[in-house]
Amino acid sequence: MITLPDKYCEYMKALLGEDGFNNYIESLSNKLPLAFKINTLKVDLKKWKEICPFNTEKISWCEKGFITDETEKVLLSKHPYYFAGLYYIQEPSAMLPAAILPIEKDDKVLDLCAAPGGKAVEIAAKLNGSGLLVANDISVSRAMALAKNLQMAGVSNVLVTAESPKNLTPYFKEYFDKIVLDVPCSGEGMFRREPDMVKNWIVKGPDYYSQIQKDILIEAYNMLKPGGSLVYSTCTFSVEEDEKMIQWFINTYIDMEICNIPYKEGFSHGISDCTDGRCDELKKCIRIFPHIAKGEGHFTALLHKKNNNQHLKNVDNTVLLKKNKCGKEQDKIKAMLSEFVHKECYEKYYPVQKKNTIYLVPNETTSIKNLRIIQNGLIMGEIKKQFEPSIQLALSAQICSYQNKLTLSSTDIDVVRYLKGETINIDTGYKGWLLVTVDGFVLGWGKSDGNGKLKNKYYAGWRMM
Repeated sequence: MITLPDKYCEYMKALLGEDGFNNYIESLSNKLPLAFKINTLKVDLKKWKEICPFNTEKISWCEKGFITDETEKVLLSKHPYYFAGLYYIQEPSAMLPAAILPIEKDDKVLDLCAAPGGKAVEIAAKLNGSGLLVANDISVSRAMALAKNLQMAGVSNVLVTAESPKNLTPYFKEYFDKIVLDVPCSGEGMFRREPDMVKNWIVKGPDYYSQIQKDILIEAYNMLKPGGSLVYSTCTFSVEEDEKMIQWFINTYIDMEICNIPYKEGFSHGISDCTDGRCDELKKCIRIFPHIAKGEGHFTALLHKKNNNQHLKNVDNTVLLKKNKCGKEQDKIKAMLSEFVHKECYEKYYPVQKKNTIYLVPNETTSIKNLRIIQNGLIMGEIKKQFEPSIQLALSAQICSYQNKLTLSSTDIDVVRYLKGETINIDTGYKGWLLVTVDGFVLGWGKSDGNGKLKNKYYAGWRMM
């Protein structure tokens, strides 16, 4: 049983009432919900229902989200469909922010505190190859994990950075149509899942995080285009970090307004306990409590920036919009990639060679310098004696056009052997590169020797253990 600080318990009793608090405390002993979200860049919901190998129930606030049995935990992270990027394992409440963000085709979207990547994967799926996703985390190590998860999901129209929000603003002044802020917080809603966060709460607590949240909101406001939408979320119950933070924000920036979020089973309304004229709008915010819904504690608000065209005349995004002309070097790269890449990609992407590695970079990000960039676009492969395609290219269906494939079944032992990096026997006389697929979904590359052996080219750092 988790030992909670007396000060925290007193606060929660006042927030929930005696009965609600007792139910909340009881919920902390319940089993954690195990959930995942379908990646519709790879598979649509209709197809998933046909092939789903797990026992599942739907999550009311996310049509792509499913809760599964605790007994499926090992299988969920070891199934070949996971390695094919068909789904992302994510806590149910954490699915809400990206689910409610009203993304449209060609939007420019910022996930400002993006690691480990669940929100960013869903944003990319909604963009469906259009527009641009900038996914940022201030920690380099977390941003690297974020980049890996986006690569496994097959995302190519992405810039992954490891910067403070303040450093991003000069590059993206009033640039983004949509922004997601899942801000650092005191973590009260995660005490059941991560009991060590209780110690962090004792040392820091809501007062420490509230100033960080204000700083992030200020930079997000400056990067949000007039007419754009912003989702603010935390995994805490603290009114100081939740409703009062939103109240401060809309009072500070009067062109920001709170929007309705469609009310779903398991939701609770935001708390309004002040006399401010706009305070009733806080009821439009959504809270999730673990004793009411199958999810950890969460708070989410959807906001809109009113469109005032006078803001636009002072905005200069030329640093992002430099037109690139392909010269002889790019033509050479295109010829090298001709059997691997859809020609249409060059309308949105620019091929770049750095040392022996080939990248396909979104046109709008080729001019960005002096930022800590973890990933810009897609790693295509390396030039050794000849071009060797990357696993990132294999997994990006919107980029990769390679036709020669080896099709395996998810029940075939050779799938596991392949994912563990072993050589497998194949029934073909073809010699050369093959896309290895499971039930038609790409896993990675192999190279046939023409004599029935497939040399394993699955990336060593991603292998099944």
